[in-house]
Amino acid sequence: MPKIIVHAPATAFDATTRQAIAAELTDFALDCEKLPKSPFVKSTVWTYFNACNDDAVFMGAASATMPVVSIQIFVIEGGLDADAKKRLIPGVTEIIGRHLGIAERVPVYIVIQEIAEANWGIFGSNPDLAALRATPLDAPSI
Repeated sequence: MPKIIVHAPATAFDATTRQAIAAELTDFALDCEKLPKSPFVKSTVWTYFNACNDDAVFMGAASATMPVVSIQIFVIEGGLDADAKKRLIPGVTEIIGRHLGIAERVPVYIVIQEIAEANWGIFGSNPDLAALRATPLDAPSI
């Protein structure tokens, strides 16, 4: 049940594209975390888009010359093994690059932050990664 925060210039993605990206990131992140794609588990993956004014995005001290994107992915500690992290970074980069229309040297910066279950709360309690992995495929969304 990752939480994904996408920081991008305001003109990088329109509303339809943001929804498509959120859907793709959800499915891909659940694959990486080995979580079922039940309506319930999908509804626990929240993606936020923070749109920055184009004049507020810089590459060093100069205004950005391309749509640079930063992504923070918060996961429960133990949810991603080393191989999953190695898949997650290029996979997320490919998704964003495809929607930006960029195939090579996609300007995406990704940070994966692992949070202990005790330090993660949802709906007033701590999540249980093992229980999420055992969620029936027909479990209804939140």
